[in-house]
Amino acid sequence: MKNFLKFLCVAVLLFSASFASAQARYDKGDMLLNLGFGLGYYYGNGGIPLIASFEFTPSEVITVGPYFSYTSRGYTGFRYTFLDFGVRGSYHFSELFEIRNEKIDIYGGANLGYAVSSFSYDNSFFDDNIYPSRVQFGLHAGARYFFSEKVAGYGELGFGLAPLALGITFKL
Repeated sequence: MKNFLKFLCVAVLLFSASFASAQARYDKGDMLLNLGFGLGYYYGNGGIPLIASFEFTPSEVITVGPYFSYTSRGYTGFRYTFLDFGVRGSYHFSELFEIRNEKIDIYGGANLGYAVSSFSYDNSFFDDNIYPSRVQFGLHAGARYFFSEKVAGYGELGFGLAPLALGITFKL
């Protein structure tokens, strides 16, 4: 076990060193594509949302853009489907917190959108969708780690869409 841990530590150090030129800071005009999934879904009491968002950088510390999410949850005889879409904005704290590691991006923000809910069933006994479509507001706090200049992994804690979201970011 000790040999495995030593190997893992050396592999991580070598992997990190091989990407020493990675940049997490943004220039005005940069664009980010985020693809991920959530662990849990607030509105429908469960499910695994598939999440996509696109971010524009109007400044070096602010990103804004659209997001979209699809969540489906079924039981014997019926299924709920949720489509969430809207806009989100984030403030990137790396400069404010004086984080010197260019690979790390710490951010937080909010989103405003709409959740479209649908309900299908096999039995006429269930004919009511208990989750009506509605306006959604959410907050998120996250971090990205850039593996290269253009690719990062991210994790977000949030309220509104998913309690935890994990995924990959592509800097375009």
